[in-house]
Amino acid sequence: MAYTMVAERDSQKIRKQRESALIVLANAKVMEAEGWQVVITDEEGNSHPLAAFEASLTEKFSSWYKPTPRPFVATTVPAPNMFAEPVAGDAEPEAIVAAELAAEAVETAGSEVQEIAEDDFETLEAANTVDQTQAATAEREESALDAAELAD
Repeated sequence: MAYTMVAERDSQKIRKQRESALIVLANAKVMEAEGWQVVITDEEGNSHPLAAFEASLTEKFSSWYKPTPRPFVATTVPAPNMFAEPVAGDAEPEAIVAAELAAEAVETAGSEVQEIAEDDFETLEAANTVDQTQAATAEREESALDAAELAD
């Protein structure tokens, strides 16, 4: 086989061998989009990460192959600058908590929670009995409708 793709994630490893470089490239793109680390070995035995392999294909098939642009994905999330001076409009943590508590007080004001006794809940046996009774009633009504239709 000319091309081998090896994709690894956690303790899993997938190996695919294909004759077509473009098929290997398509499989590798899908695997990388799903979070796999992909390495492709070409026909000469050289191993390349996906981006390098695609670049080599661009050079090899430059007359007709144009790579699709990849969106930029940030690999790190910038943290807030803890040493910067507060900007107008920035809320202090205490103010945020106070606002949340005030909103909760408004939501719960005027609504009393009713006390529910344990006896108010139906038991599993009672619920099953009701379901069986309703099913039997529905079956009788359906058979009565079928009999009426046959009589017509």
